[in-house]
Amino acid sequence: MRNKSILNIQSTVLLLAVLMIPLAGCLDEDETNNTDGTNDTVECELVPYGHCSGEDFSGQDLSELNLTGIDLSYANLSGATLTNLNYADLTGANLDSAILDDAELEGAVLTGAYLYYASINNGTNLYIADLTGADLTGANLTGAMLHHANFTDAIVTDADFTDTAWYNTIWTDGESYNENQA
Repeated sequence: MRNKSILNIQSTVLLLAVLMIPLAGCLDEDETNNTDGTNDTVECELVPYGHCSGEDFSGQDLSELNLTGIDLSYANLSGATLTNLNYADLTGANLDSAILDDAELEGAVLTGAYLYYASINNGTNLYIADLTGADLTGANLTGAMLHHANFTDAIVTDADFTDTAWYNTIWTDGESYNENQA
């Protein structure tokens, strides 16, 4: 019985060691992928699936760029012009007065994003976008497509939802609606 217990312990230790191999050397102490010590930062690239978390793009016109799937979490995009952000991570981003007119934001994560007075109209596509806890105070969403979008706990004070298209849209109360609740 004792040999069986030792064997089980050895198997468990070996399994844990094997599981840890992919992690060893993958991330440096500063949480980057650069383990050789020559470049300790992840370079921001404005490309699909790029990583630009926390960067400052305030006031910039990025409307010609394909930013599908990019990580712009906690980035400063105040006053920026953006159009192609399908499946982008904009968690906690500052989009104060940003221009997102006729933009593609399908599946974008805007959880806790700050969209104070942002222009999100003229058919902006927010299909399955997550705006949980986002601040949309004074934002203009006129004509936006909000099918399956999630506004749970979002702040929508003075936001304009005129002519928005709703289908299974989750409103601030956590309930799903097929018509404008603003």
